[in-house]
Amino acid sequence: MEFFTIILEKSSSRQVLLDNFVKMLDGHRPQNMKLRQGGNGLRKLWDVEVVFDTDGSMYLDRGWKQFVRAYDLRHGYFLVFRYDDNATFTVKVFDTTMCRRRYQDDDDASTLCLFFLSIRLFLTPI
Repeated sequence: MEFFTIILEKSSSRQVLLDNFVKMLDGHRPQNMKLRQGGNGLRKLWDVEVVFDTDGSMYLDRGWKQFVRAYDLRHGYFLVFRYDDNATFTVKVFDTTMCRRRYQDDDDASTLCLFFLSIRLFLTPI
């Protein structure tokens, strides 16, 4: 399953996950997840605690803040999460220019910048 979210000011300390993703888990409530930045292959995994509130909403909590800091995630960044069924998310980061962020530890040379720029131009009113 893949989904996206946009970093908002208040999401830097914990990140809410979509209700549809929680439903896909079919009652399973993991206590921890692992995060991997999309371009660094299998090298670095981040342990993140999962919490649920009384409504059943799911959050990435302890460890999320460190992931945000390590990858310099800022307000307005667009994140694409891919879940691989082993309690692991691969997270692709796009900055406010709509280009995929490149990091020093990346081994993935592909870029989706032109794709997102073309969408942005198409959706911009004239």
